[in-house]
Amino acid sequence: MKKILSALVMVSASLGVSATELPKTHFKVVGGGSHNYTFGAVEKPFWEKTLPEASGGRVTADLAGLAESGLKGPEVVRLMRSGAIDIGMGVFAYVSSDDTMFEGVDLPGMATDIDSARKIAQAYRPVLDKRMRERHGIKLLATISYTAQVFFCREPVKQLTDLKGRKIRTRGRNMADYVSALGGSPVTLPFAEVVTALQTGVIDCAVTGIGSGNAAKWYEVANNLYNLPIDWSVGFYGIGMKRWQKLDPAVQALLEEQALVLEDRLWTETKRENDFALACNTGKGDCEIHDKANMQAAAPDAKEQEVLRGIAQNIAEQWGKRCGTDCVKEWNETAGKAAGVSIH
Repeated sequence: MKKILSALVMVSASLGVSATELPKTHFKVVGGGSHNYTFGAVEKPFWEKTLPEASGGRVTADLAGLAESGLKGPEVVRLMRSGAIDIGMGVFAYVSSDDTMFEGVDLPGMATDIDSARKIAQAYRPVLDKRMRERHGIKLLATISYTAQVFFCREPVKQLTDLKGRKIRTRGRNMADYVSALGGSPVTLPFAEVVTALQTGVIDCAVTGIGSGNAAKWYEVANNLYNLPIDWSVGFYGIGMKRWQKLDPAVQALLEEQALVLEDRLWTETKRENDFALACNTGKGDCEIHDKANMQAAAPDAKEQEVLRGIAQNIAEQWGKRCGTDCVKEWNETAGKAAGVSIH
């Protein structure tokens, strides 16, 4: 990361353009959900302060949350490509209907901790960068992550078999396949409808970030937490290539440089949030970011972890068949190598 940042700084310097000589440039940015901790802690200060200051006030941005923009998430790639929005944030699982290859960055069960998730995302980044640029007309600026995607349930879950037969809110095909492999019944629901669905018994459990669920006060309707990280909702910040190509080269260099700053801050702060989230949800231990709740928590034991590794391998194999031979080859050489997994 330091080498990349140094190289970008050198490129920027070689252009011979000082901050005061940068052409005035303004971006309309659609970020993540404003209910998320990192929106206020990282995204908002970056777009409203860090980037303008780095440019001497020449490059500015207006940031809006996903919901405030009237968007649901899956459409963000198409909107950037068409130029309807300048810069947007998306979760790869939400936009995977546009491209199955996107799912490879965050396959269920591949990363049991956020450091592993970041390692996999960094390894797979060149594949995503090329694909997004060539097939979807998007310039990849940064990868991002949310906290571990775990189970918030109405009734206790003390072991894997307790999930059998339960109606569980998921997002994305791979997560649904994973829940099905556990014996659960996946249900697709927008985030905003989950609390009501849990209250009325439409669903028994819902999967979301261990931090996001606390921020949305899911603990008020689901008092049981099963701390099994399915994935990390790995996502991205991007800009449409049409917009990118119209930018002054000095602005391009600045944006690339600063996007890596944004990426590092998002991953770092999300890791910090994840470290406190379990304590916050259970009310036991050091809670610094979210509200203290009183959830009952359990996690898979060593024997169950072995079962989960087999499920993760099977889900990855199924994804590989959908994605194709070339896709699998690229995944094995990048993300797979980082995860210590190979698929056929």
